[in-house]
Order: sequence, then structure tokens, then C-alpha cells
Amino acid sequence: MMDYFVTCTIISVCCLLTSLGMKSAPSRLNFYVIMLALIAWFVPWQYFSQLPLFESTSQYTVNVAEFSFLNTLIAPTSAQVITSESSIIAPVSWLPSLNHIFSVLLFSGIGLFTLRVAMYVKLVKNLKANSSLYSTSKRENCIYPIRFTSIGGPAFATGLVNPVVWLTPEMENRKELNSVIEHELTHLQQGDIYWTWLICFIESVFWWNPICSKLARLAKEQLELSCDEKCMRKLKGKYQLDLASLLLSEHEKKSKYNFFTPPLLNIEHSKSFNIQRIKMLNKEKTMKSKHMVMALAALSFSALAAAQIVDENPKNEQHSAQKQPAASNQYNQQLAQLLEVAGDAKSDQPTQLIQTAKNIQKWYANRDVLSGFEEGEIKLESYTLLVHIFSKLEQYEDILSAYETWYPAGSNPPYFTKNSLAHAYIQLGRYELAIAELEGLSRELNGNLHAGSAGNLALAYIYSADYDKALDTLQQASLEGSAYGDVLKYYIFDQQNNQTKMAELKGRLPAAFAVTPALLPRVGIPQSPLLAKL
Repeated sequence: MMDYFVTCTIISVCCLLTSLGMKSAPSRLNFYVIMLALIAWFVPWQYFSQLPLFESTSQYTVNVAEFSFLNTLIAPTSAQVITSESSIIAPVSWLPSLNHIFSVLLFSGIGLFTLRVAMYVKLVKNLKANSSLYSTSKRENCIYPIRFTSIGGPAFATGLVNPVVWLTPEMENRKELNSVIEHELTHLQQGDIYWTWLICFIESVFWWNPICSKLARLAKEQLELSCDEKCMRKLKGKYQLDLASLLLSEHEKKSKYNFFTPPLLNIEHSKSFNIQRIKMLNKEKTMKSKHMVMALAALSFSALAAAQIVDENPKNEQHSAQKQPAASNQYNQQLAQLLEVAGDAKSDQPTQLIQTAKNIQKWYANRDVLSGFEEGEIKLESYTLLVHIFSKLEQYEDILSAYETWYPAGSNPPYFTKNSLAHAYIQLGRYELAIAELEGLSRELNGNLHAGSAGNLALAYIYSADYDKALDTLQQASLEGSAYGDVLKYYIFDQQNNQTKMAELKGRLPAAFAVTPALLPRVGIPQSPLLAKL
């Protein structure tokens, strides 16, 4: 989530600085640059950084498809369960995550936008009920109706489908009338009403974001300035005089800005901005090549910032070996040494496995530290190989000890190593800790757990007798329709005495598990990608 905020902030700053540097450029170009920054807040950059994950991390996770279905699970002893519950406190899980807070803010913003739409509909109805058609509105090339109303002022436009220009009765006898009408008609002809609603939506959804509020205000100002420039080209000096007379007139109607007010193409703005508008009309703005260069530079810097955030994401560093150049000689030497000392990792003899584990630990303690991604890769390969061996030996405490050696406090372990910790905790009967690890992994992957991880999480919930959460976990796409998931569901329904659901599943189960009382499968042994090279 932090990637998202950092990326959007960098893009916003780039576009804002570019806009400030293009004051002599046409306001329409400035408007598009600012809108680029606003729209960037709708891009889920945090997901872009995770796109390659499912290709690179699958080799480090347990695949339930490889589980051998045995009749029973070797359940942890009651002594292990008591020890774990009394000596270890599970981490706090009730605090809301940043993703949850962000979701609540977004939904409240959508609610705010809905309220503004409702108020807009009500406003238009009131305007129509208290208005009269402008009798001389048959202006040349005027395709929009012009109406007088006593609500609002001095002039504004509404309508996504049926646009209307609204004037206050006081405007009928003022000398600035033609310029005011031209201004509002220009807004409609340029499609500014659609841009205004888009800004309103962004401003509402991100009501809590001061950067978006600032950008939305600047975007609306640039819309006004671009309209002024176009009117100035049509009416020449008369428009400038009329605009100054209207904006600085003591008879100008004032209306307080309310954030809940729906968006209107309103000629009225703050006093300081109105003075700026009048001054800007004295300057001739023409598109120059340097303006296009600056706009393209803003776009390029924004794209570069987004790419850098994705590429430098710590999560991506954990699996970036596949993207890097050919491995160094030093890495290849250490990999060869690791394969040599782990030569008996496939053995089923306990004495050979114990000696292999000792060889790996001794080699790891005496090797040279590599640089960059190669260090993380060799650590992960040797650790997963050791986890495989200790799992075969059923030495699960040693898995936890190895983790502390390979990834001491303060280091940045790959997030999918949570699978090995959860596996060990389940076997040791420390179910709450296994749940905490796998729920943390689920948050890292935005709920998209691999089948092995999802199966282990469901199993931990089952041992904790939290059957509702176990069933929710088994609904994930990675386990949908799998034999392993069906076996776990069958067991849950048996515990809940749901005979109907059990009957529905029974025909899909392996024969060994289509029994009553239901049985649980044995947990598979975590694999290592190096086993294929031994």
C-alpha cells in the first residue's frame, strides 16, 4: 500500500512542478497535466509490483496436489499444545490494516459523491421550478437554452445530458451580459461539464487526501483560464473589460462554497483567483515546442517514478533473481558447494539426513556473503532445503531455529518463508501462531494464497475449531474443486453434523476419506527447488 501512496505522490509532484513551469503555456495543456496527476490516484500501483509473484514464489510453497492422502494426520501431542499456548502470546490481530482503512475512506468518498449527485438533482429541479426562458436567447450558433433564475449567481451552467445556461435576473440589464453568456457557452462547447464531474468524483472519493484537494482546485482554475483564453480570442478586449467589471463589481453575488455542493460551471471564484484571471488576459499564450517538451517530460518522469517503485519494491527484491543478469562465478561456486554438501537430502535414512543437515549448517556458517540479489537467493535455497530435511526428520523446532539463524531479527525475510514457519507451528500444535503467519502472508498477497498456503491455513483453523473461517478459506480459487479442499470440507461438515453437505461431497472423495467419522489428511513435506538438481 505504501508503494501506491509513494508512487501517486511522486507523480503528483512531477505534474504540479511541470504546471508551475508552464505558466506561459495555454491553460488547457496545464489542465491535462494536472488531470494526469489526479487520475494517477486511481491506478493500483501496489498491485503492479506484485504481478510476477505467482510465477516466482510457487517453487517455495507447498503444493497440495503433491500431498499423499494418508488415513490420518499425526496430530501434535497435548503436551506440545499446552506448552505452546502457555509460553507464546499470539501477535495482536485486531488492529485494522492500512488496506482496511484505505477501503473505508474510499467507500465513504463514494458515499459523499452519491450525496452530491442527489443534491445536484434536487438543485436542478429547484432551478427549473423557479426560472424563465431568456426571450432573446436565439443567439447565433447557440444550441443551448438560456434561463433566468433567482437561485445562485451570477451565471453558471449545468447538465450532462441537457445542458442549460443559468443567469440571475440582475444580469439581464448589465453590459457584461454577452460576455457572460459567451463564457458559459464556451464551457459547454469544450465539454468542461464532463471534466467538472470527473473532478468532483475524484475530489469526493479522495476527500481525505490534501494532495488531491489541491490538484482538484488547480484543475478547476485551469478550466476557467482556458475558457477565458478562448473567449478573449473571440471578443478581444471587450471580454477582458467585461470580466474585470463583473468580477470586481460590488454588485457581484456572493455564495459560500460548500464541499457538499454539486459541481457547477460557475463564473464566480475567490477574489485572488479572479484578479489572476484578469491579469492573465494581458498575456498572450501560444503553444510552443518547449511546452510540449515539458509536458512529455512530466509524463516520462511519472512513468519512470512508477517503474522505479515497482522495480525497487522490497517484495520484488525477494524474487528478482529471475530478472537479473547471469549469476556471478562466486554464486555458482556456492551453489555447487551447497549441492555437494546436501547430496543425501533425498535419502530416507535418518542418520544420513541428520548428517546432511549438519553439513548444510556448517557450510552456511563458513561461506562468504554474496552481494545483491544473489545473497538473498542462496539464503532462500539453502533454507528451504534445510526445512525439507528437518520436516522429513520431524524436527520442527529445528526449523524455527534455522529460521532465526538464516533470518535474524531486523532482516528482511522473503514473505513466503511464512509457509515454512506455519508448517512447523501446525506440527508443533501452535495453531494460533500458524494462523498468524498465514494470515500475514494472505495480507501480503491481497488474499490470493497459493493452494498449499490456503490448505495449511484452513487446516490450522480446523484444529482451532474455527470452522467458519476454515470454510471461508477453502472457498479460495486455488482450492476450488481440489480433492484436498473437499477432504477438509468433508471433515468440517462431519464436525458440524451436516449430513446433507457430507453426502454432496462423498462421491468426490478418495475412497480412504469417504468414511465416517471423517479423517484428516497428513500434511505434506515442504519441497525445495534444489531437490531437482540433486
